[in-house]
Order: sequence, then C-alpha cells, then structure tokens
Amino acid sequence: MRRGGGALESKVMHYRRIVCFLLGVWLGGGILMAWYGARSFGTVETIMTQSNPAFVVQTKPLGPAVTRMVLRYAMAEQNRWLFRNWETMQICMALLFFCYLLFGTLEGKFSLAVMLSMLVLTLLQRFLISPELGITGRAMEYLAGDLAAPERARFWLLHNTYLAMEALKFGLGLILGIIVMSRKRSGDPLNQFNMIDKANHRHVNW
Repeated sequence: MRRGGGALESKVMHYRRIVCFLLGVWLGGGILMAWYGARSFGTVETIMTQSNPAFVVQTKPLGPAVTRMVLRYAMAEQNRWLFRNWETMQICMALLFFCYLLFGTLEGKFSLAVMLSMLVLTLLQRFLISPELGITGRAMEYLAGDLAAPERARFWLLHNTYLAMEALKFGLGLILGIIVMSRKRSGDPLNQFNMIDKANHRHVNW
C-alpha cells in the first residue's frame, strides 16, 4: 500500500481549492461590478426624486435638467474609475493565476490556453475598449441631441462589445473550473503518479 498516495491526493485537493478560490474571486467580482454598473445611474434618479430641501435650494439655479446631467456625469466618471481599476486588478490576478497553473500544477495546454484567453480579453478591455468608452461617453453627455446620435451609437457598440467580452470571460472561467475539478484528467498529479507506478510495475515500500 502506498503511503504517498494520500499525500498526493491531499496536494491535488489543495491546488484545486486555490484555483477555485481565484476563479471565485474573479468571477464573483465581475458579477458584482456588472450589478453596480447596471444600478448606479438609478442613484441619480433616486437623488432627484427624494426632494431633499437643502439639495433643492442648492441646485435651483441649475434647474432639474442640468442638475441631472451633472449628477450623471459624476456617476459616469466614478464608474469609469472603478472599472479601470477592476480591469487592472483582473490583469494582476490573471498573471498570477497563469503563473500558478504553469509552474505550480500539472495542468495541460488547454487549461493554460483558457487562462491565457481570459488574460488577453481583459487586456483588450483595459487598453482598447475602456479608453474609447470613456472618450465617447464624455463627448456624448454634453452634445446636442442630433450631434450626439453618432456618438451614442458608437458608445452602445463599444458597451455591448465590452459586455460580450465579459460574458465570454465568465464562460471561459466556468470551463476552466470544470476542467480543474474533473478527476479524470491526464494532468491530474495523482493520475500522473499512478501512471508512472503502473508503467514500472512495482510499488514503493517505506
């Protein structure tokens, strides 16, 4: 009976826990940011309809339309800052995750390719989509209706592309989690040990 088998199985479970934890933080953070982005502009309407007397007095010279525009602009800037920082955090996590899979596990090329795809998608979001979204969003918010139409169309195209990338990353993360949790993989350290042991047709006695 091999005493090393239990230790190897423990190591396998340990690395799977680490992978699942990192994936959980990443995907959970993405869901949280998506929820915040979807509801953030509702805060502007909540402020406008609360009818706080001090707020009404302070913003009366601006009027409701301009006040709403200023609040939406402030909220948009906050969203842009939060998403930029979240994208930077994702890049750091992806690099850490990829290095861990490469040097700390026996995961195969497919798992590494999935992780690398998630990193590439995040880099595209951070350095290609987000800057353009920021520029287009700022231009659109202070243009007249007719002039803003092209910018609005461009904004929603970029926005939907960003969301599609998020959905793709989420799907890739689920695939990676399924691969890692699968017990019948050639990359499983315990299976590697068993395959070597069977090939040698002998057991190690301690």
